[in-house]
Amino acid sequence: MDKMAIDTVIFDIGNVLAAFDWAGFVKGFGFGEEIDRRIARAVFMSRDWPQVDLGLKTDEELVAAFVANDPELKNEIEEIFTRWQYSVEEYPFADGWLADLKARGYRIYILSNYGRTMFTYAKEHFRFFRHADGAVISYSINKIKPWPEIYRHLIDKYSIVPENAVFLDDLPDNLAAAEAQGINTILVKDHEQAARELETMLKAK
Repeated sequence: MDKMAIDTVIFDIGNVLAAFDWAGFVKGFGFGEEIDRRIARAVFMSRDWPQVDLGLKTDEELVAAFVANDPELKNEIEEIFTRWQYSVEEYPFADGWLADLKARGYRIYILSNYGRTMFTYAKEHFRFFRHADGAVISYSINKIKPWPEIYRHLIDKYSIVPENAVFLDDLPDNLAAAEAQGINTILVKDHEQAARELETMLKAK
């Protein structure tokens, strides 16, 4: 598409502004490789995982669903969920990155799939949020990326002109859905690459 001058930058959180290393998080409990693999299948790689971000179930209902996927691991899964907010950690560069863009006059928004409990912790502890002009978080509207409704909600809520906006995300499907709404996109592979591509786009007229 023909790109107009970008005035709005939209960020995903996980693996863009903060590290979501669930495998490393699970490994840190010291259960062992086989148990870790079973937990991965029962929780993070299960068909129930999107329910976390949809926000339609309580934490108790979510844990029950994951335990049902591997009942023998009830204690381990419950233990993980006492600390799961710590599975995401803000990147050291995130605060400064958004602060710089904000100081240069760009509108900053957050668009992310996130569950209520995990986001509550993130909002209180991640510094980059103070630079955002607004956010749409999946659990709060019961819509997740890459559903088109979540992008339309962001656009409508903040009166964003899609062709003047760019969205940074680490998942191609999420970017394809944004492009379908007319938003420019950048696939985040690492910070240096993403920052470089963003600067190139911001300088284009």
